[in-house]
Amino acid sequence: MKRTEFTKAGLALTFLAVFSTCGFAESDNLSPSTSLPPTRSQGHAEFLSGGIGGDESDAIKKAAISWPLMLELAQTSTPRAEYISDVPVTISDESGKIVLDTVAEGPFLLIKLPPGKYSLAATYQSIKLYRQLNIQKGQHEKLTLIWPAIP
Repeated sequence: MKRTEFTKAGLALTFLAVFSTCGFAESDNLSPSTSLPPTRSQGHAEFLSGGIGGDESDAIKKAAISWPLMLELAQTSTPRAEYISDVPVTISDESGKIVLDTVAEGPFLLIKLPPGKYSLAATYQSIKLYRQLNIQKGQHEKLTLIWPAIP
């Protein structure tokens, strides 16, 4: 083999190795599971909360379809509503027993509950919003809660 052929072959292999290594590194960084906050449990409820930052927000939105309930939390603002966090959320079953009592750490809260009817209460800046929920097996519901702006 001539020296120029060896050099060309070596450069081609080096380029291929660098290209392949970069591809693996990029795919690892794009994995949505690494951007999801941890799932927590409380009784029969499982939940995760977050959405601060683009990567985490995107990962939660992608994962939401496999959760029975997604809460999106916002407050009216000009020119459009703004996401909020640090919102206490309580969910009670039909008998009034609290099945989830947490504080949303970001604008999204994903919740897994057994099928049934529930009452939700969420508070932001001393304003409490209430909703009735009907969790059905195999269904996904997105509920957006928007608080009025405080002057």
